[in-house]
Amino acid sequence: MTEPSQIVGNYEFLGVVDKPRAGVTYKVRNLTTGEFEVLRSLPGASYDDAESLERLLREIKIHTRLSHPNIVAFHDALELDGHLVMTAEFVEGTTLAELCRPGALLSTEAMRVTCDVLSGLEEAHALGIVHRGITAEHVMVTRDGVVKLGGFGLAKPVSDVNLTKAGAVLGDARYISPEQVMGVGALDGRADLYSVGVLLFHMLTGRVPFDGANDFDIMVAQVSKQPPRPSSLNPWIAPELGRIVLTALAKKPAERFPSAREFRMALAALKDPVKVLTQPAAPVAAMPEAAAPRFLVPAEAGGSPRTALVLGFLGVAIGLIVLVFVAMRCA
Repeated sequence: MTEPSQIVGNYEFLGVVDKPRAGVTYKVRNLTTGEFEVLRSLPGASYDDAESLERLLREIKIHTRLSHPNIVAFHDALELDGHLVMTAEFVEGTTLAELCRPGALLSTEAMRVTCDVLSGLEEAHALGIVHRGITAEHVMVTRDGVVKLGGFGLAKPVSDVNLTKAGAVLGDARYISPEQVMGVGALDGRADLYSVGVLLFHMLTGRVPFDGANDFDIMVAQVSKQPPRPSSLNPWIAPELGRIVLTALAKKPAERFPSAREFRMALAALKDPVKVLTQPAAPVAAMPEAAAPRFLVPAEAGGSPRTALVLGFLGVAIGLIVLVFVAMRCA
């Protein structure tokens, strides 16, 4: 649409944030407010694609209905330089995918992030909106720990059965539900809860339940294979938390949590760190300044440094006791 540092209308374009399948997302400065925003535009060629245009219009309509602290805020929709664009809140932070790249997160932080995502979904589902595209790339965490869910490009009202062509599979194969893979029947909010289950599994173990060389293999696994127990990949995960993850990842929607609220409440009931966070705290790996939160736990080959330190102190204490005992015997 334009080059960085150019000004079009009321916006100064500062760079490209993302290039999704249909359109480009820019970081811009609103010259009226002085605030940073993201601006998403359909390329000119997409105006001839009725489905792409319909999706953007639908996304705009959906965003105008959503208002929640854990959902990226919608700002405006307008025509700019002959292009239909929408602007939204610019979230200064790091994607969940980037945060999980060095390793798993602490259980308590994984639960907190999940609860915030579910809180945003409660708002969407209450309005009859299914996200359909939840991934770790669509969850942002600010430096202050605020969680924002974005990526509503595939979202649609539950009542709309015409947006997706029969048999079409949309979304990231690693995160979509079995019913999305099969492409039959109407989707409801439980499809999103499956995707959130994948997010939680990813945060707790450092990997997604199913991965493969290609999307086809992953989709086959989503439908036909059972996910591994989270504790088989991270032995510090409490059994109760593992059961919650596997409930969210049930193949049949009826066997999952019936709502985002019930999923969130199940996690909230486990917030006692004595029950959930049994692992010793590991030091944060040296990371660039831009990387966030202090709750990252990098994968380690051996035991924890804190365990080694405790054992060292214990050895010294035992040695001192022996010396005192010998001195008293010799006195």
